[in-house]
Amino acid sequence: MVNRRLLFIYASMLTLLFLAFLFSLTYGLNGISFFAALNALFNVGDENIITIIKLIRFKRIIMVCVTGAVLGGSGCVFQAILKNPLADPFTLGISGGAILGASIAFISGLSAIVSFFTPLFAFAGAAFSVFTVYVFGFKGKFDSNIMILSGVVVSYAFSSIVMLMFSLSQSTGVQQSFMWLMGNFSIFDERLAPFVIIVAAVGLTILFLSGNIIDGISLEREKAETIGNNVEKNIKIVFFITSLIIAAVVSVCGIIGFVGLMIPHSMRIFVGTRSMLLIPASVISGALFLLLCDTLSKIIFAPAVIPAGIITSVLGGAFFIFLLVKAKKSSV
Repeated sequence: MVNRRLLFIYASMLTLLFLAFLFSLTYGLNGISFFAALNALFNVGDENIITIIKLIRFKRIIMVCVTGAVLGGSGCVFQAILKNPLADPFTLGISGGAILGASIAFISGLSAIVSFFTPLFAFAGAAFSVFTVYVFGFKGKFDSNIMILSGVVVSYAFSSIVMLMFSLSQSTGVQQSFMWLMGNFSIFDERLAPFVIIVAAVGLTILFLSGNIIDGISLEREKAETIGNNVEKNIKIVFFITSLIIAAVVSVCGIIGFVGLMIPHSMRIFVGTRSMLLIPASVISGALFLLLCDTLSKIIFAPAVIPAGIITSVLGGAFFIFLLVKAKKSSV
């Protein structure tokens, strides 16, 4: 029998996501009414309004939702396979590699020549970071502690190189790099949106269908192997798929932290720990949360728009402190 409580939770999240979509679509500095915005989606009304809604706001909203969905779902997966509730999509150094790649593109001036170089270099940097962590983390038998430590070391190493580049560079690309680092949906290359959406959709679908395998990975090795779960092989597959979709969204939109940490934690309260239930809940709520943060980024200092990554970092920092305080109280 279908669990009515779970159906209500999923339906509520989807409803909230739809309402957030409508609000974000209609909110702006152009004074576009709610019905005018809706009509514009169907090519009805003033051409200027149609251009603003379909070519600017709608594409931004879709990219925000895809990014939030990937970060939320990926955080859930990494916390399961690493057996660490504080793991998130950037624990394994993926962000460090993306930052290094994008910074090279900005400071070298290549991004000014062809804007496509920024996401290309960011993706290459993220991929290189994943490969480096893989070499260290999967040397011998898989060890989640070594994996996390490898990711931290790689992140710090790449960040140090980036800081050195910034300190020596006289390029105007440094300011652009900082804007990209903070997770800015105002500068993403919309030509890459179809590619990112396809990669994200396929990757998240595979992870969802692999929910039972992911739950098996999260067991102790001996227990997992007794039920026929090839731990080493499954971890590698899940690791690469998750890393790929994270690299795809990060390369386009920049670094947006803490979404993958907060969302799975919050969703476990409502849907439990089973990956088949937790992954879709984290995907939907991740999209909702980041869309609300992006909308808030356009409201706080209007007419100025701040990067959405700043909002998620502030909320994430507060959430992290809450977890630490909670853990300290429970240990007393």
